[in-house]
Amino acid sequence: MVQRLFIVSLAVLVWSSAAWAQEDAPVAVPPVAPDSAPAAAPFRIVLSPEARLQLSDADRARAAALESEGQTLYASGRYKEAIEKFKLAFEITQNPGVLYNIGLSHQQLESWQECVGYMERFLEKEAPGAKRDRAENTLKSCDARIERDQLLIIESDPSSARVFLDDRSKGVRGSTPFRNYVRPGPHTVWIEIDGYEPIEQTIEIQRKEPFRMNLSMRGIQNLGYLYVDSTINGATVFIDGKNIGLTPLREPLAYGAGRHQIVVDRDSYTRFDQHVSVEKGKITTVDAYVVRTEFVSTWRSSTGWTANILGLLLVGGGVAAWQLSESKFNDTQEFKDFALYEKIGYGAGGGLLALGTTLIVWDRLRDRIDDEHRNLDYGKPAVVPKGQATPTLGLVPGPTGLGLGLGLSF
Repeated sequence: MVQRLFIVSLAVLVWSSAAWAQEDAPVAVPPVAPDSAPAAAPFRIVLSPEARLQLSDADRARAAALESEGQTLYASGRYKEAIEKFKLAFEITQNPGVLYNIGLSHQQLESWQECVGYMERFLEKEAPGAKRDRAENTLKSCDARIERDQLLIIESDPSSARVFLDDRSKGVRGSTPFRNYVRPGPHTVWIEIDGYEPIEQTIEIQRKEPFRMNLSMRGIQNLGYLYVDSTINGATVFIDGKNIGLTPLREPLAYGAGRHQIVVDRDSYTRFDQHVSVEKGKITTVDAYVVRTEFVSTWRSSTGWTANILGLLLVGGGVAAWQLSESKFNDTQEFKDFALYEKIGYGAGGGLLALGTTLIVWDRLRDRIDDEHRNLDYGKPAVVPKGQATPTLGLVPGPTGLGLGLGLSF
């Protein structure tokens, strides 16, 4: 009985599968003559409206997330990264509002040409309204900058050279490869990198086209040495605006002959800022004498004030002994004792007052340098870099007068 039920169930299952397959299978059509046969429709997959709606929602959610990330980056000043996020969002939705955001980002980067291009694309699709008015104003602003400013491109071999433009006191404007917009007209450019001859050029930037400089830097030939000696440890040394390291510097540094700016700086200490001249084949020593900006008392002051207080008490005791001795007869033992106490009070008290005053004045007049910050090697002669010629002793001008320098024979 069980076997019969199993066979019947299996037959029903096979028949149902065949019927289902027959329903969904394309109907076989007898072949017809070519001149009367209709063209076969191409096979394609058609998504249901629900599937299309779900896919569109997913795209819109991803685009919204990318645009939100871009706005966050824009608010934090990371405009280049913001542009990448906005571009990805625009590829998904083709939303013209994203073009507006890209144009604003290029405006912040002073990429005037790109700003104009994206604002024009935005205005082609945007309907009249407040946002369109803002875009038109931004477009005019960027377009005006294109007319007023022009691109300056500086490349050097080797790269990473420091670039100064027009006014050196304003500091480094960037490093090579250098790109920046400047006003048309004459400009002075300095390009510098350690170990190479600095380049100074006056250029004329035209209004109609970018100005490009391709420079090949030459290694320094007229080499000299600069040694910075400071009274304290842990101060930051800047040479020509570049952070060289912390004091004490163990050996002279190679620099080209000419003027260089030396800055030695540490919190709570005076700032040393001088220009010195380096000569070819010589070591120029810079005496960076810095002290604390505020007085900090040491054991000298505390000991001095204690000695002064004790001295005043002893002098006061001497005065009291003198007053008491006046009431005694000169030939009595009491008179002699008070007279002795008077002398001890005056002598010991006066000595303590002198000692205390000396310690206080000494603490005020001493070098205001904390012991833990004091450079114990300050004042020692510079050590010649390895592989260089033996120096000859000589005097060279320093920032505070004649300083001890070392001349080299090449």
